[in-house]
Amino acid sequence: GRALRSGKRRLDVEALVRAMVFNRLCAPDSKLGCLRWLETVAMPAMPEGVTHQHLLRAMDALMDHADRLETELAGQIRPLVDQDLAVVFYDLTTVRIHGEGEVDDDLRAFGMNKDIGGIARQFVLGVVQTADGLPLMHTVHPGNVAETKTLQGMLATVLERFPIQRVILVADRGLLSLDNIGELTALADRGDRRLEFILAVPARRYAELVETFQGLVFDDDGLAESAFAGHRLIVAHDALRAAEQG
Repeated sequence: GRALRSGKRRLDVEALVRAMVFNRLCAPDSKLGCLRWLETVAMPAMPEGVTHQHLLRAMDALMDHADRLETELAGQIRPLVDQDLAVVFYDLTTVRIHGEGEVDDDLRAFGMNKDIGGIARQFVLGVVQTADGLPLMHTVHPGNVAETKTLQGMLATVLERFPIQRVILVADRGLLSLDNIGELTALADRGDRRLEFILAVPARRYAELVETFQGLVFDDDGLAESAFAGHRLIVAHDALRAAEQG
């Protein structure tokens, strides 16, 4: 609260942010939609005459103190996180932006949008959560960022903020690759922590596995185990799908 009330802004930032959070939980909408929603509810300690600009300035205050706020939130989350926390899920999504305005250090950039499967002006949002779905942190990146470039910074922050001794990263091909595993493992090893990972072999490397596939013996569940590039390789075989594809 003190952090949000500091500075030159003469706003009850804490109350405004609380209102936006409640709106997000009860009836998610835009800032203008939040104003309309506030007219229909009773909320203690809300200042009078709240405007669209007030909400935007409250968001600016959040940005001014983002690092401190996230550190404080991590401290509150830590008691909820088991000391043996192992599985961390990390995913990125793209958020499309409409409009042509530009500002300094603009995160809005043209990149491949996951919703439309084409190029769009956007920013990239990353979310880290436990296996039980508890959010640990989020990241925001330029719209044209390469997904693999975001992973190292995320892991460094998670290892710094939370008492994690063993990490299992579960990610798709876009986030985790055989090429950046070494860097990530070295990062975890600095703190005497063990990093494990589950990832898909990129399609461009399937040709290297032809001989390996031919020698596999699948169990009743259609699974077989081998080794590839110094790592454990699990191969799943779906007989019905294989028959359909000829």
